Amino acid sequence: MKICVLGAGVIGLTTAWCLAEAGHDVIIVDRHASTAKDASAANGGQLSYAFVAPLASPATLLKLPSLLLSPNSPMRIRAGLDPALISWGTRFLLACRPTAVRETIAAQLALAALSRSELARISHSLMLSFGLRTAGKLVVFRSRRQFDAARRAITGETGEDGQQVLTPAECLALEPALRLDAAKLAGGIFTASEQIGDCAAFCAGLTFRLRRQRNVEWLLGTDVIGPVRSGGRLVAVEINKGHVQAEQFVLCMGAASSAFARACGFYLPIYPLKGYSITLTPPPDARVMRHSVTDMERKLVFAPLARDGHTAIRIAGIADLESSNTTIDTRRVDILRRASAELLGIDAAGDVKPWCGLRPATPDSRPIIGCSPLDGLFINSGHGMLGWTLACGSARLTADMIDRKPEASEVSAFTLRRAA
Repeated sequence: MKICVLGAGVIGLTTAWCLAEAGHDVIIVDRHASTAKDASAANGGQLSYAFVAPLASPATLLKLPSLLLSPNSPMRIRAGLDPALISWGTRFLLACRPTAVRETIAAQLALAALSRSELARISHSLMLSFGLRTAGKLVVFRSRRQFDAARRAITGETGEDGQQVLTPAECLALEPALRLDAAKLAGGIFTASEQIGDCAAFCAGLTFRLRRQRNVEWLLGTDVIGPVRSGGRLVAVEINKGHVQAEQFVLCMGAASSAFARACGFYLPIYPLKGYSITLTPPPDARVMRHSVTDMERKLVFAPLARDGHTAIRIAGIADLESSNTTIDTRRVDILRRASAELLGIDAAGDVKPWCGLRPATPDSRPIIGCSPLDGLFINSGHGMLGWTLACGSARLTADMIDRKPEASEVSAFTLRRAA
């Protein structure tokens, strides 16, 4: 089958690989001249298979006023009276119900497990090098309420995924790079099996492999103008260079997916969460980070990434509901700089690499994977802050569903209908 993949971020590239591997003729279309230029370019680096809790939750609902109004909050609304945000926000509030949260966590954990095995398979078979390692992840809690809730969510002192409940002193002993005062911490949870890896390096390696595939065609630097329909079916997409025809299209355009869906005549509940990161090289006298760390209170992640023969520290977070604005706000970057100084004792006031990107988020944090209301268009989008974690599993599901394999039939948790 001739299949056109719309988007060349980590979701589009992994989808293209799984489809090409299955024997399909694949066309990859992206507006950028190279791959992984949007949300895949400089994300947090964590492959978070055990921590998949959605943004929408009863706890978030209680803190929503302070989250949205504080200038230093990790989450802010900066889109004004955007009708798309109002519609998305209504669904977000519904997704905060405990039953919805439990359903999301169960679905995300299953997809994350599939994604981990698929990433291992692809990395091994293609011999990709992107700094993948099982470093373990430490989540530190400043709030006693948050810590107690997290502790209750795992079984005893060690959860099914080897999750360990730690005292503040044990947190600092486990990760000596942390310069926090133990008195300011409530505790932590450490998961030894969690991994880190450079998403951009993975995408670069996968791009190289895809370029060697005879059944893969590239249309980079190509703007997608809109759909071309015939008899209620998507038969082509209009681009700035003409038209691309295919038997099947897969929508992997990240935050731009909702606009394309609207042009196709249906609503896709995806809204951009603008995230930030900085990448810095620690000074020679800095303590080496052994694990990735998540500051739960501030929704910030810290990951040591292997880059060009040295270790770089990636600090990422923030979720601004800001429509399509990709301008870097230096005030938000300053939050990450201050966090570097507070948690790691590293002065990030000098030369660092700031980045921002639009993460495509659904109200319940689950990606949308499945057929669209328009025949001929399949959706694999809406991964929010877990795109790097869930990419390979989502690609595997997409390829299997398109090929109508029996084992791909139970995917109702990710269909568009559940999010309507």
